[in-house]
Amino acid sequence: MKGKGSLTRARITYFFRETFRAHSKDEYREFLARGLGENKLGLTGTYAWLYVRAFYVLFILFTVNTLILRLTGNILYVPSVILLGGITFTIPFMIFLYELYPKRDLSIIKLFGVLAVGGTVAGALTQLGYLMINADNAWYSAFVSGLVEEVSKALVAVAAIMVMKNKNSYACFLIAAAVGAGFSVIEDIGYIFYYSNNEVAQYGDIRDTVYLFLDRGFSTFCTHVLWTGIVGWAYGFGKGKYKPMFLLFLFGSALVHSCWNLPSEGWLRAVTVALCTIVTVTSNIVAVRKSLFTTITNEADIERINAGIICKAKEMGERMRFTNAANLTFSLMCTFLSIIVISLCCLPIGMDKMLVTYSDKQQFIAAVQKNYNLKTDWGRAYDPNQPNVEERFIDDGDGLRLSYAVQKVKYDGYDGTYFYGYYVDGNGNAVGFSDTISLELDEESSRIYCVEYTFGDETVWVYEVTDKFEKYTFNADGTVSVVLDANEFEGYDILIALVASAVGISGACCVVLVAFSIKLRRVREDG
Repeated sequence: MKGKGSLTRARITYFFRETFRAHSKDEYREFLARGLGENKLGLTGTYAWLYVRAFYVLFILFTVNTLILRLTGNILYVPSVILLGGITFTIPFMIFLYELYPKRDLSIIKLFGVLAVGGTVAGALTQLGYLMINADNAWYSAFVSGLVEEVSKALVAVAAIMVMKNKNSYACFLIAAAVGAGFSVIEDIGYIFYYSNNEVAQYGDIRDTVYLFLDRGFSTFCTHVLWTGIVGWAYGFGKGKYKPMFLLFLFGSALVHSCWNLPSEGWLRAVTVALCTIVTVTSNIVAVRKSLFTTITNEADIERINAGIICKAKEMGERMRFTNAANLTFSLMCTFLSIIVISLCCLPIGMDKMLVTYSDKQQFIAAVQKNYNLKTDWGRAYDPNQPNVEERFIDDGDGLRLSYAVQKVKYDGYDGTYFYGYYVDGNGNAVGFSDTISLELDEESSRIYCVEYTFGDETVWVYEVTDKFEKYTFNADGTVSVVLDANEFEGYDILIALVASAVGISGACCVVLVAFSIKLRRVREDG
């Protein structure tokens, strides 16, 4: 047990050493050339390190572009936010999975080719499946989507594995995972595009965009990539006497996918997602570890490799440890600052306008009418026995004649005093029913008119008690998105707190980095 614990500690130490140390151009070149030409033999002998750099580059680029969009409202930055939001988590995750593969017979360039082409083809097959299967019920639709998407991705993954002719089970896992990653990127970009429309850019409310970026990004580690990857692994592993394993894992992935899509809410939704995550991650870890162990033991002496890792970990001197600690500190500083910037973009600080979404049209109407109990009676007829509070006359050649009249009504149980306008003919009779309806409220300074609002195929007449709503959109899911006058959302106290946090974090990290620099100089002089 002591030896096993020493090996575990050595692996962790070696992992951080490889992740945060400086890497040469030759190492970047070797990574890109791996699996091409003559660079196909033997094991890599390195730990994963490039994925961290890929993630930081994409994450910071997303942060910068989001900040520019937030500050300027320039819709030209929407495409870059959408693209970066869709790939920031998925692409580094695929690089990480590829870096775990110990052999040199698979190219990252070819793998990303599978990601682009395979993801697109899988998406096309999925849409064809949806055209053939009509699922109106939400619960039935969850199972249909899980089955259609997983079968479509599995078909493409198997075709890609056959084309690339790689028999290693982990290589099959990577090829299938690339198909799932491509499918996931297309979906993520689509979702972010739907919420990152011109209204979001114009009115500066990009909370939905950032929320989807984080939600879809973190789900990358337990959804499409792994659902399809485990099916590819089963195909590669079960080519011999375990042929039914492929169908078993395909059915399992479809079932987990369907459970993930179930239209449940609250604690039931949380429990379902948690169980799906545990099943997906656990099964993939077991499959990957089994494949890695088998691959390494078939290619090299595992005891010699472990001994080498322990030796390298012990040889890592004080200088290397301080260098890695400094690089880690700098990475954490960039992470915290990026989080603060994204928080700044999401919060309503100094906004003139913002986008608000109401759960249904009734909630939206109540907000427009400030929750007053108001009456709309377009069928009220003109009452010639009731005095008019307003009258308009025209000269038709025979003298002045009443042409338009307004009558005042107050209803029991309803707020406000109502004014109905009518056109009047030459005989003093109203033509039709009320032409306009307005009302006066004691709390409001001006008269309020009843105007027409459209929600899909339904028309509703609403009193615009508040003038803060400038534009509304009735969404397909029944929600209503509204451009809101947000002058009350100044939030400068939040801005001060965020800036102070950023300055404090930057200052503390700079102090630590300077201390590391001084310590490194002393170590170098002592050496």
